[in-house]
Amino acid sequence: MGNVNKSLKEIGTFMKLPGANLFITSTDQLFNWAKKSSLWPLSFGLACCAIEMMATFSSRYDLDRLGMITRASPRQADLMIVAGTVTVKMAERIKTLYDQMAGPKWVIAAGSCAISGDHYRHIYSVVPGVDWVIPVDVYVPGCPPTPEAFIDGILELQNIIGDGKTSPTFNATPTTEEKTLSPLEVKKPPKKSKNVINSEFIDRKDLIDYSKNLKSQGFTYLKFITATDFESNVILTYLLGNNKSNKEAEFNLILDNEMKVDSLSSIYSGADWQEREVFDLFGINFIGHPNLKRIMMPDEWIGHPLRKEYVMDSHYYPYRPTRKEYEKWKTEL
Repeated sequence: MGNVNKSLKEIGTFMKLPGANLFITSTDQLFNWAKKSSLWPLSFGLACCAIEMMATFSSRYDLDRLGMITRASPRQADLMIVAGTVTVKMAERIKTLYDQMAGPKWVIAAGSCAISGDHYRHIYSVVPGVDWVIPVDVYVPGCPPTPEAFIDGILELQNIIGDGKTSPTFNATPTTEEKTLSPLEVKKPPKKSKNVINSEFIDRKDLIDYSKNLKSQGFTYLKFITATDFESNVILTYLLGNNKSNKEAEFNLILDNEMKVDSLSSIYSGADWQEREVFDLFGINFIGHPNLKRIMMPDEWIGHPLRKEYVMDSHYYPYRPTRKEYEKWKTEL
């Protein structure tokens, strides 16, 4: 790294002999020097902090001078920089990638969300810090951290590796139970008692014919499908677009307790993933959908997060502790 002679002098001594030079050090110091001077980080990002990480690896900051070469395969990487919000669904992937990395290996948690979950730490889908998933060696604070902060974190990691005294932080829930979600006993948000949607309503049995008629009129673009959970029922909302006239057509359905409606996937290809999303978050079943399963939450997730009765601050072992466990953990730091 930089001046090789200078960096080598930090781990040993040079001796001049007749006709030769001799360098004396220990194998531990030599190997640690080699490891810290050739970090190969895994190239992936999770959220907005990843943009700053990309800027750090650009030509302006030239991390190649620190011996860092990004790798696209975890089997060729020894450093993971977690930059962004860690969700429960992504936690499994992060752990798999970490397990596939070559050892010895290190982890940098970059940004407030990767460190603690920040604003989202008590939301059902977010892990309150990546150190609940994998051990972390260095924390780089910021929202987002600047490239200079990234470099400072990397230099700190190099110092740790050079000293050979790594002590990564790894948190674990106090229970052996895994992958269970249980609502906490907290006040649930009230539902709206009044329907504030004034757009056109159609009968549920007319959905297919009504949609085909709109498509024949040029409304060929399905912009979105969403729903609203009111006190008396759930209302399903569709918005279609006409790319030629630049007009929109919105209509709504009132669902009963069965929460079932025909799928539009055979009419609009975009309905495929949008109906899966509404099914995942609201629990609405779309009859005739070719692959109706969760698209955002893990397959075994319990409940539908955008229903009003859903408790937002729920635990999900092993990556999300309960609020009580999390607060207790903070006081013990």
